[in-house]
Amino acid sequence: MRIVRATALLSIAAIVAAGCSQGQSSKSGDAVKEEKPPEPVTLKLYDIQVVSDEDLEILYNGPLKKKYPYITVEKIDRTKMSLQDVIATKQQFDLFTIGNSEFAKYEELGFFEDMTPLLDKSKMNFDRFDPRTIEATRSVSHGALYGVPFAVLTAAMFYNKDIFDKFGVTYPKDGITWDKAIELAKALTRQDNGVQYMGLHPEAFVRLAKPYALNPVDPATNKASVTGEPYRRVFELGKMLNDVSANAQKTTFWNPFFKDQTLAMVATYNILTSPLFKEADGKLNWDLVQYPSFSEMPNNLGPYSFHLYGISKTSKQKEAAAKVIEVLSSDEVHKAMVRSTGRVSALKDPSFQQAYGADNPLLKGKNIQAMFKSTYTPGLQFSKYSGEASTIMEAEYKNFLNNKYDVNTALRNAEEKINQAIIQASNK
Repeated sequence: MRIVRATALLSIAAIVAAGCSQGQSSKSGDAVKEEKPPEPVTLKLYDIQVVSDEDLEILYNGPLKKKYPYITVEKIDRTKMSLQDVIATKQQFDLFTIGNSEFAKYEELGFFEDMTPLLDKSKMNFDRFDPRTIEATRSVSHGALYGVPFAVLTAAMFYNKDIFDKFGVTYPKDGITWDKAIELAKALTRQDNGVQYMGLHPEAFVRLAKPYALNPVDPATNKASVTGEPYRRVFELGKMLNDVSANAQKTTFWNPFFKDQTLAMVATYNILTSPLFKEADGKLNWDLVQYPSFSEMPNNLGPYSFHLYGISKTSKQKEAAAKVIEVLSSDEVHKAMVRSTGRVSALKDPSFQQAYGADNPLLKGKNIQAMFKSTYTPGLQFSKYSGEASTIMEAEYKNFLNNKYDVNTALRNAEEKINQAIIQASNK
């Protein structure tokens, strides 16, 4: 009797134990289910503002592997397909990079969308950004937020120290004016052993004009107005620089500065992101100073310009895309960006300026703080025709440089051609 009772008790205990074991197993299984990683997601990026393969790894996929390893970003090959074609053929398109001056140009494609709800959900802290970038972004986004600021566009004057040394000319200094730059250009434009050295290349009309905040098309009326005194002033400065620099602007500055090394100075945007510096390492003895100023506007670079990244309205993976924006906006990524890629951060913390170029051996010993010594005016609102207008302005500027027209005729031609182009585009 005792044996039966004992056996029964053992059986009950076994059943209870088995039940507990099954319950524990079930809970464990649930835990495994909860911890299962998300399905892999591949997002497609169209880089209107170019992202190199190296930058894609440093700024995108490298940091994503640490925080969201299931997300990968791939570039759409912009050399084979325009953004218009990508949208027209309804291909996957999740992320984009863009300049703040380009929103009006692309707005008709319909891929912009207010990112505020998505970014609020991810608790994006906009107080970390330079407020001028957020204000300018909301301005071009009609009060919404079509993108998130990333890299500020600065400018500087880059110079070849060996050419200065060859002709015994003192190096330029921060705070240089265009009048002083012209003097240096005259002193450095010489022939030596059959080689023509050129003093200074100012890149393009649009760069020279920036401090005056010139806007060739009024975004309110979509009409050109380019015949005023500031335009004349910029055209004449460009002509003077071209004439004293042995017609340096007959071509771009890239080969004369980096390859041929016959150009002493180039005043342009921040080209430290260019791979040509790496290719010229050990061959080009260069440095940089602050971008030249008009004497009446010292230390002024003109309207605030910067690059942004955004999420396409067409994306079917917006939450994953928002996580990419979160990572791209992190201190970690911005530190990597300023330390190694040559870009300038849109975040306001001064530590990002202080760390600029720290991990880039090409910038060791260079006057890189020249990038931060000029000031900016508020960002401009642009017309969707501004890009075409700038192309026309550049063509008429070149005609003026080549003595085809006087300055008044060149500007009048530019205004007429811009208005004609706007009429033709609006009638399509």
